[in-house]
Amino acid sequence: MKKLLLCAALMASFPAMAANATDNAKAPAAKTESNMADAMEAATLELEQSFGTAKGNPIPIFDKLAVYEFSAPTGEKLKKVFGSARPYTLTRAPAAGGMIAFDFSVPAHNYADLNEQNWSWSALKLHMLTDEAGRTMTSTGSWPVFMFDSKSGKGIVNNITLESKQSRNSDDVWIGAARVEAKSIEMSGKDKPFSIKMDKLSATSVVEPNGKDYDLASDLRIELITVMDEKIEDLRASLRMSKLDLKAFEQLSSEIRKKTKPGAEPKLDEFGPQIKAFAKGMSARGTAIELTEMSVGYLGHRALLKGRFSLGKTVESDFKTTTALVKKMDARFEMRVPVALVSAVTRKITLSQAEKQAEKPSPEAIDATVKSMTDTYVTMAVDAGYARLEGDVLVSMLDYKAGKLTVNGKAIAMPGGAGKTPAAGGKKRARRSK
Repeated sequence: MKKLLLCAALMASFPAMAANATDNAKAPAAKTESNMADAMEAATLELEQSFGTAKGNPIPIFDKLAVYEFSAPTGEKLKKVFGSARPYTLTRAPAAGGMIAFDFSVPAHNYADLNEQNWSWSALKLHMLTDEAGRTMTSTGSWPVFMFDSKSGKGIVNNITLESKQSRNSDDVWIGAARVEAKSIEMSGKDKPFSIKMDKLSATSVVEPNGKDYDLASDLRIELITVMDEKIEDLRASLRMSKLDLKAFEQLSSEIRKKTKPGAEPKLDEFGPQIKAFAKGMSARGTAIELTEMSVGYLGHRALLKGRFSLGKTVESDFKTTTALVKKMDARFEMRVPVALVSAVTRKITLSQAEKQAEKPSPEAIDATVKSMTDTYVTMAVDAGYARLEGDVLVSMLDYKAGKLTVNGKAIAMPGGAGKTPAAGGKKRARRSK
């Protein structure tokens, strides 16, 4: 159920996140002057204090949420924005024998905020079905459109849908999967013209048991990203955390939610005890964080990054300084870039430069320039030790262990260690054999 509540909160938090995004785009940063952001921040804090991590049988939790009354100050903030001190409705719905259903909704609304910010959204709806013991949960949700408009830019999110299927085990952990999709997200600037459009987005989260611990996997897909006139195809990002100390992870996540305003970046130095507890759990359990795939397509070719991060055995003294803890980290990442992608990017740059200079080189001249520049780039990368060739693919292997960083087996100087370890490229460049 936690993934379900997280997804619902994410859907409902778009206005506050957008409000902070438009404000944070300006420098120097100032306190957000948005009634929407203030109302969402106050409501989120109260719900966190009242419901915490929403453990146990969800039925009494939903029944309590259905009649929940916000404090007078928060209620006034919500009423100013949403027209009601409780901006949602949560009611029991008809269900088959042995099952209990709930319908959650936020009505369609338009709001003119401070600083020429305007919000508009269609009705958000969420249907949840559980058994009488509150041990299973199946949910579906939709939010057809959400829009924001400000002095600096505007954006629109189209056709958000949610579906999840989970079961609560004897540890009171919800096992299963949740998936959120959006048809498109569009953003554009006014004072500084830009445009970004993302088509067919999906995010999936899965929790699975692994002995006495748990594995947490997430997957993000974006079919097409258009930035101005550039097109990035089929972005994929898949992450898996195995043998996770779920209790420490939940405590860290809870503290981050409590101390971080919607849309803002968390300040990690404020979560020292929770980070320490999570790190200790990682070390004791052998927790691994695996980037199973980070890949993107551009100009018909794909680049790939994958790798693994873990924490070696630790003792109490390893947590006294960041330097000591960092030396216990063990990471290995692999990057693969087709030479054909380097060539395609080089061709695009060559043609663009020729157009700017009003030149019309022959196709043969362009081919020769592209081949020469591509060969130069590849040779420089290989000779400097930053990559090696495997067939027609440039491969870089980054390893970090015991405080030492290497790229393709070549030592790289760490910050503060200048002069102690030779940096890649520090020696005279070697020529590849022809």
